[in-house]
Amino acid sequence: MLEKEINDFKNDEKSSLQSSIEEVEKNKSKPMGRKVFIRTFGCQMNERDSELIENMLIEKGYEMVLVPEEADIVLFNTCSVRQHAEDRVIGNIIKLKSRKKKNPDFKIGVLGCMAQRHGEMLFKEHEEIDIVIGPSNIYDLPELLPKTEDMEKILAVDKKSRPSRRKIEETGRKAIFSGFVNIMYGCNNFCSYCIVPYVRGKEVSRPKNDIIDEIKDMVNKGFKEVTLLGQNVNSYGRTLNNKITFPELLEQINDIKGLQRIRFTSSHPKDADKSLFRAMLELDKVCEHLHLPLQSGSNKMLDLMNRKYTYEEYKEKIDLLRSMIPDVGLSGDFIIGFPSEKDKDYIETCNAIEQIGFNSSFIFKYSPRPPALSSYLIDDVPDEVKKERNTGLLELQKKISKARNTELIDTYQEVLVEGTSRLSEEEMIGRTRNNIPCVFPGTEELKGKFVKVKITGTSITTLKGEVAQCEGSEAS
Repeated sequence: MLEKEINDFKNDEKSSLQSSIEEVEKNKSKPMGRKVFIRTFGCQMNERDSELIENMLIEKGYEMVLVPEEADIVLFNTCSVRQHAEDRVIGNIIKLKSRKKKNPDFKIGVLGCMAQRHGEMLFKEHEEIDIVIGPSNIYDLPELLPKTEDMEKILAVDKKSRPSRRKIEETGRKAIFSGFVNIMYGCNNFCSYCIVPYVRGKEVSRPKNDIIDEIKDMVNKGFKEVTLLGQNVNSYGRTLNNKITFPELLEQINDIKGLQRIRFTSSHPKDADKSLFRAMLELDKVCEHLHLPLQSGSNKMLDLMNRKYTYEEYKEKIDLLRSMIPDVGLSGDFIIGFPSEKDKDYIETCNAIEQIGFNSSFIFKYSPRPPALSSYLIDDVPDEVKKERNTGLLELQKKISKARNTELIDTYQEVLVEGTSRLSEEEMIGRTRNNIPCVFPGTEELKGKFVKVKITGTSITTLKGEVAQCEGSEAS
């Protein structure tokens, strides 16, 4: 009897020891609660990429923190479209240099377009960097990150295109009512100033069914609004075997039950046409807003930029759009100080902004972005002239924006409430269907709801109003 008890005890101990060994082996690959801070620079596609990265890391046991001081790993998801964007990233990395020297276990990563553009050179110029991963390789980050624990530097910028779909595409969203959906990656346009085709690769459209399934999944989780993302959404479908146009995709998304709003960005003027405008008019969930980058009002500049349209052709399309949708919101992009830009070219751009009457514009000073073709041109516009022209155009756009917003006073606008205003805890903020920010008195319980707001005033960029009706209530 005693012998049996001794054998049972030995077997139990052996089993317990084996379980302990298995648990240790299992935990070797775990990040041990490593804390991660992610900072995003650049476009909405980068914002969506950061959501994906965050969710993938959480699934692997990492913990996200809100400030870099609390993090064991700091990741910068970068933009390389302009030099200023890269300078900001480098500035942030330099600030962490002393911390890295004191604690070699602290890790710094550069992800996205800047990583793709500079690759291994980032290690040579900034030895404190541990991780360099391009936009197409972000799905590999969870598997690559543990290698840095052995002081190994990680470089992954080799993939030419992303997978068409991963389960992760459907998850990892911070908001619960509005979210981004990638419909395509890369770009084939090769505008002479633009580095996107070089860092994000050739244009690839995601299969229609993947997009539809993802949006349906979002709606089932409570999402009410989606923004479709692509470098040029108007060329969606051209790389697919089963041909489909962007307006046809919009039509099928519009049929998804429970979805209430559809936005999209960006469009290219050479491809935007009446079929797109008709979809915006006839599909009730598609918002009345179009971001259509003009870049310059000078045909000479547009030709040098390889934009493949003239100002007159652009204006003709806008006139058609406004004849179909008079209250459409319109935003644009402009580059000031492109090589060989003269006063005449700048004046033509000013005239274009006034003639078109954009609700808002993003205005940037030109900076060469090798290997984009314009980097081989002489950057001959002095920096002080760029600054002067940039300031002048910004002031002109402010005046036009204020005038456009003033036209909306005493109208009623549908607003999806995003949250509390940064300037006042007693006010909420959201966007109208034509994509204008709007603030109004309200409480946190309105977040994620649609409200009808009577516009009572405006600033340069933001409408002000009062709630006239809330989703699920009768008009007051």
